[in-house]
This record gives sequence, C-alpha cells and structure tokens, in this order.
Amino acid sequence: MDKLCFEDSLNLFWDECDTWIESRQNEIAAMGVGLSEADMEKIEVDTEAKINALLEKLVTEYGESFSPDILKDIHHLFFELELKKTGVSNEDKIHRYKDNAQVGLSCAEAGITPDNAMLVIELNRAHLEKKGGDNEGICDDCICGKK
Repeated sequence: MDKLCFEDSLNLFWDECDTWIESRQNEIAAMGVGLSEADMEKIEVDTEAKINALLEKLVTEYGESFSPDILKDIHHLFFELELKKTGVSNEDKIHRYKDNAQVGLSCAEAGITPDNAMLVIELNRAHLEKKGGDNEGICDDCICGKK
C-alpha cells in the first residue's frame, strides 16, 4: 500500500471509529445510563491510546502494507471493555467484537499476517451477517454446524 493510500485508509479507519463511537454514545444515552462527558472522553482517549500502540506495532512489523481495518473490532472491544468498567451492561457487545478483536491482536503481536487476519475477519463478519447479527443464532447450511 503506498503512503497516500495508507494515510487515506488510516483516516477512514479513524473516521469510521469516530462515527461508531458517536452511534454507541447515542445508544448508551437512550438506555438512560448516566455517564458524564468526562467519563466518555476518558474512555475514548484510553481506547485511542491502545489502538495507536497497536498501529505502531503493525507499522514497525509490516510497514504500510496492511489495512488499519484489522483493528476495527479491537477498537470497539477496547471501548466496550472500558465502558464495562463504568458499570454499563454490555456483555452482548463485548461478545460480538471479541473474535475479530483476537484476530487483530494476533496480527499486531506478529502471530498472523495482515492478509490472513483480514481473511479471517471477513469470514467472521460474513458468518455473523448470515446469522442476522445474532451470535447465538442458528446457522442453516453452514460449516459451523450450529443447529
């Protein structure tokens, strides 16, 4: 990936993460959870710091030849884990992001290549989509065999 493409993909990654956070904050507000603006800002800052550390590892290991999308679910998981510390009931969200977050973390820790990580992430997303977004859903005609 050339420098301009990498910078564009990185900017797009952060824009998508910001949009996701905004949407998630709206969900939390609709639940009637009384988190202060300072609490939410701390969660965002802590999440961003953790993701930046992983991005640095990936750039060191792979240069600019990977897609930052590898870290999208781990970003969401980190956010949800920080949110959980405030007492928000979000186990379903944590469960939703954990599988692809583990793949992203494995890539950042040099366990799997970025290409293989993206393949597994896309397979996981397709599987979740097939189940209608329900991790506990039944899979008809699927290799996982969940009935």
